Amino acid sequence: MNSFNSQRKVSDIIPPSRNRVLSPKRQFDIEKPKKQNEKPLHLPNLPKFPKKFKGWKALLVVLAILVVYIAVSFMFAKMKLELTPKSVSLPIDEVLELSKNPKSGELLFSEISLSSKKNGEFQSTEKRNVASKARGTITVKNDSGEPQVLVSNTRFQSPSGKIYRIEKQIIVPKLGSLDVEIAADKAGPEYNEENLVDFMLPGLKEQNSPKFKTIYGKSKTKITGGFSGTSLVVSEGDIKNARAKILNSASLETKEDLVRKLPPESFLLAQSIRYLVSGESAEPKAGSPSEKFSFEISGAATGAMVNRKSLEKHLARKSNFYDNSYHVAIKNIEDLSFELMDFKSGADKFKVKIKGTAQLEAEADKDLILDEIFKNKINRSASILTAFPSLERAKVSFRPFWLRSFPKSPDGIDIKITSR
Repeated sequence: MNSFNSQRKVSDIIPPSRNRVLSPKRQFDIEKPKKQNEKPLHLPNLPKFPKKFKGWKALLVVLAILVVYIAVSFMFAKMKLELTPKSVSLPIDEVLELSKNPKSGELLFSEISLSSKKNGEFQSTEKRNVASKARGTITVKNDSGEPQVLVSNTRFQSPSGKIYRIEKQIIVPKLGSLDVEIAADKAGPEYNEENLVDFMLPGLKEQNSPKFKTIYGKSKTKITGGFSGTSLVVSEGDIKNARAKILNSASLETKEDLVRKLPPESFLLAQSIRYLVSGESAEPKAGSPSEKFSFEISGAATGAMVNRKSLEKHLARKSNFYDNSYHVAIKNIEDLSFELMDFKSGADKFKVKIKGTAQLEAEADKDLILDEIFKNKINRSASILTAFPSLERAKVSFRPFWLRSFPKSPDGIDIKITSR
């Protein structure tokens, strides 16, 4: 029985075959677990284009951009030139002869003049015991039908009874008037009159003359200056000091005034500037009691000037740098030393000694260079240097870099001139 059982073993679970495939109906779908509160992703409904159409569209956009870029490049194309003129620094020590009527070897000069007035207010410094008469200006009127002669010292009386006199003879026209200065009969501050008042002629009244009512005066200015006692006085020394200060100020200011008036291409010899006085006045006058006074001078500032290019050419000729084919400018001409020899204002001829280190530079005319380059279609550095001997260096570039055709108009050429 044991053998029977060992030969026949019954299993109630039949193991699946290794080659056996489950039927699709028996397969299970395994879903990825969803996260909590996760919302489903919804994509927009995008238009669908054929792949061939998308490729042609991109190509057309690229071609359009390329066409616009090329058109703009042609429109704004430029040929740029960076030019450097020849230059050198050389010491100068020359004596030039200047003349209003130059001969061979002399340089023409001319004078420039500018009329002006200069004034200022100053403090009196001297004290004195003084007695001065009050003074002012009145208008004498004549209402009669014939001229009236008033002799020197004719009296005029104010409403307060003070007497003033004229110091010279006058003739007042018929039915007219005349301004004249009057002086107080005596010194003292009591004759000062701040207000404008009427005056009568007491002499005509004393004579019972009918002209008493037709000839009279009226003050035109205040009557001032009457004084008696110790006071600051306008002295001759004060006026001398005022004159010196005004002249010094005039010399400094007139240089700028003359430079502004200079004709084009002119160079002013600053050492030649003089201020020639034609008149002066002090108010109040010297000897008058006053704490302050004003001083004015009238005259003209004068100076000698030369043509700048002629002066530069004259100095450059002394060096090997000079060339007849272009002008040589002195960039620092104002820094050179100019010493005038035997110079007098109004002279027809004088000498000037010029010393210093001059910075000479060949003059490059930008407009002329542009015209020549466009006219002859020059677009190479070597050709530019050959055409213009005044240049030391020339650099040519194009914008955009790949477009190297010559511009169709001068506007397409940019020229920049730089000093070394």
